Amino acid sequence: MEKRTIKEYRIWKAMKARCYAPSQKQGYYKKDGIKVCERWRNSFENFISDMGRMPGETYSIERLDVKGDYCPENCKWIPLSDQSKNRRTSILVTYKGQTKCLKDWCREFGIKYTTAYMRIYRGSTIEEALGITEN
Repeated sequence: MEKRTIKEYRIWKAMKARCYAPSQKQGYYKKDGIKVCERWRNSFENFISDMGRMPGETYSIERLDVKGDYCPENCKWIPLSDQSKNRRTSILVTYKGQTKCLKDWCREFGIKYTTAYMRIYRGSTIEEALGITEN
């Protein structure tokens, strides 16, 4: 097996383990009823046929709807650096009609994430949290 195929195989195995391994009985995936579609559950070949090869070594599988199942309609390859934005713990913030995770807004406006987070936690508006002053 080629190097990337091994990594894709590991991702496929881990995806199934998150949903079905006995050690995960209290995990989010089982609690939320997240499953692997029948087409993928028992066939690595079907998984690769539907997903294609990973575009690069630093990619992982992403469920577009975090509460949805692992299936062709709900999954894509995504860079690991972007994957953390689609977690249950991500704070999505809308400013001027654009929604981004708070960490991205903090980078854009040059403010520490913990500072902005604490300001929001204490009831500040997004503008106040990011130190945005309108002229």
